[in-house]
Amino acid sequence: MKNWFTQKPLCFLANIGLNRHISLALILSLAGALAHAENTSFAILSAAKKLPSGHSIIAVAGNLHEEFEGRIAYLGVAKKTASDVVWKIGYFGYYPKQEDGSRTEDHRLRGALSYTFKFDDWRLMHRSRLEYRMGQIPNGFRYRPAFELSRPLMINNIKIIPYAEVEPFYDFHQNQLSLTLFTAGIKWPINPTFTLNIGHFNIFLNEANTHTKGPQVWLHIKL
Repeated sequence: MKNWFTQKPLCFLANIGLNRHISLALILSLAGALAHAENTSFAILSAAKKLPSGHSIIAVAGNLHEEFEGRIAYLGVAKKTASDVVWKIGYFGYYPKQEDGSRTEDHRLRGALSYTFKFDDWRLMHRSRLEYRMGQIPNGFRYRPAFELSRPLMINNIKIIPYAEVEPFYDFHQNQLSLTLFTAGIKWPINPTFTLNIGHFNIFLNEANTHTKGPQVWLHIKL
């Protein structure tokens, strides 16, 4: 199922010559159908605007369903330095839905540094993120390093980027590794404005010894 979903629709759409807007709508429909077939889904929309100073303003909104049902929002600033290190600072909010219909507030102030190592066609990205959590949860710092391995491919003149990423979460107030997130999928730069990310994530809650998984769909827009 995974191989069909990540390869066949792209080839099919290219072969029948549909324009990119129709292709995008069909891919989103396929992703939505897959999401409802799993236990958990993650839908994200993000936008970035690069300023003349070289800084980028980034805004993100999304929804989680099933076990982690809730809304997310992010607003931040990023910039690539002369040494190709990218720094980001911003605010992230997570608002999980409770059984009575109310929402818990989880506010986070974030800072991150990332760098991409290149080995021929392979790319290895490392990101170090530190966030301070506050709100209706135990306050404290959390460290979230991430490692993403990717390699661009061409399928019927369509560029896609398969990737795999692992991200452990270390909570300082608990003094332990609280969970690990593993994601694999493809990124599709449809054009210079739109990039579609279709993947599957696995969340391993170490303390509770539970495993949650499901598909994710992420559409990024460069303004």
